[in-house]
Amino acid sequence: MRKVAIDKLVSLMKDEGMDAVLVSPSEELKFLIGFSPMMCERFQGLFIKNDGSLFYLCNSIYTGELELVLTDHRILTWYDGEFMDEAVHRLLGEEGLLGKKIGVNSTAPGFSLADIAKKSGITFVNARPILEEMRIIKTAKELESLRVSASITDKVFSDVLKFIKPGMKEFDVKNFLLNEMIKHGGTKPWALLASGPNSSYPHYQGSEREIEKQDVVLFDFGCTYNDMCSDMSRMVFVGGVTDEQRKVYEICRKSTEAGEAACFESAFIPDIDKVSRDLIADAGYGEFFTTRLGHGIGFMGHEAPDIKVSNPRKLEKGMAFTIEPGINLPGKFGMRVEDVVAITENGTEILNKSTHDLIIV
Repeated sequence: MRKVAIDKLVSLMKDEGMDAVLVSPSEELKFLIGFSPMMCERFQGLFIKNDGSLFYLCNSIYTGELELVLTDHRILTWYDGEFMDEAVHRLLGEEGLLGKKIGVNSTAPGFSLADIAKKSGITFVNARPILEEMRIIKTAKELESLRVSASITDKVFSDVLKFIKPGMKEFDVKNFLLNEMIKHGGTKPWALLASGPNSSYPHYQGSEREIEKQDVVLFDFGCTYNDMCSDMSRMVFVGGVTDEQRKVYEICRKSTEAGEAACFESAFIPDIDKVSRDLIADAGYGEFFTTRLGHGIGFMGHEAPDIKVSNPRKLEKGMAFTIEPGINLPGKFGMRVEDVVAITENGTEILNKSTHDLIIV
């Protein structure tokens, strides 16, 4: 149980006028109590009240597992034979939460919340911002785990350059990445591997295309180490590179490096976005840079702070985030160069060490 984090969350919910926060099974729940049960249609979650007390409400099928984790806290149970909304109404009534304002995290099931709100007069509101604020500043230990996690992606990228070749399917290379991250000590590996025109889709999910003799390949992958995430993107050119591909790649690389150079303690986030975005726009590709510049990273792969023009806050010591400008030309190719950046006691640190140089294999 992370008491310091929960105390901070209680303070934040008071500032927002919330009577409680519900955290359904998720990475956020695991962050707080060290465990997250399987999520199904049965309503459940951790309730943290603004007086600092907490309890877990769940269906009886989860009670045994939770008793092993929440040894000093109450677990309130409902059964499959009951109507969920009536059971939750009764239990929340015993906790004095009927008709109150309760914040919810991003995995709280909307269909259950709608029934509970109708029955119990509860107003459910978005608690994601305060849950992110609770953990936005990383500890020294968390920063070190982020470094190790990033180093795993660096090692695996070096390995895959010796592996990839024409004729392979995207899934062949993707599976290599996943297996190598585990070999190097990573957990929960994930990978996006997009070749040719597929690289123009920022969140491509396919894997069937065959890599050709002259092809562009986008690698976007990461894992966790001590529950802290990595996320790196690099481009590889198989068999050669066209003049257009080289030009666009160099623009992306310069945009990434300009954005990283603009990151320092107290830097205004919209200014960082502008530096990278203007470089791409001035080169004539502004309409093809359609994403934010980056996202926070830590216990979750995507968390605060977002690095984008609409986030008017300054960087602080302990923040970690990605810088990943991209140019996506539909039907042709996409380019992205991404590193994780941290603001530390010693200044700005680029956690990924893999080269930004154009690579032909």
